[in-house]
Amino acid sequence: MKEKKGLLDGLFPPRYDLNAMLVHQAEMTAEGVGLLRAAMQGERDHHLSSLTDLDRRTDVFRHDMERKLGEAFSTPFDRQDMYTMSRQLETVLNFARTTLLEMDAFGVEPDRCMLDMAEHLLIGTREVVEGVKALGKGLERTDSLIERMREEENSIEETYVLGMKEVFLLPDHMMVLKKREIYHHLKDAGRALSATADILHRAAFGMG
Repeated sequence: MKEKKGLLDGLFPPRYDLNAMLVHQAEMTAEGVGLLRAAMQGERDHHLSSLTDLDRRTDVFRHDMERKLGEAFSTPFDRQDMYTMSRQLETVLNFARTTLLEMDAFGVEPDRCMLDMAEHLLIGTREVVEGVKALGKGLERTDSLIERMREEENSIEETYVLGMKEVFLLPDHMMVLKKREIYHHLKDAGRALSATADILHRAAFGMG
């Protein structure tokens, strides 16, 4: 009986709810960006510890999902696109953690533009959650969410330029370098959000 079960397991690989796993990773990413925004508004040390722990747990979860993605007989949409989307979400969360870590280490206080970029990033990652949930449920809803993700990424880019114009006017050149590093992390997180939107767009059309 065990022999037969082993043979069947080989013929029919295990089925996993990979879409639900991707939703969960997106939710963890949005939670992490929420911690970044909250830290900019208040208790930085407390939120940095929480964000570091979340980033560690998300890595463990993502590695398990990657293993299951490789084992799965079929996937909700293109296997490589699912893998790449997961990596882009990981990039967003890593930049959120690195931004907060370096603000703390460099003694950088958030300015209005940093707060705005974090807010746009949070809105965008929350829309990723809804976008993954909407896959396969009609293109209209997904298209609307993808368009809004791209608007948030564009807002991050625009805010980056406006903020850096002010940063370059600072008399403290060392602070200019420190702030430039923080701004770059937030901008790059926005670009990872944009890449995620592109993958969602392909997936939505592939699933009809």
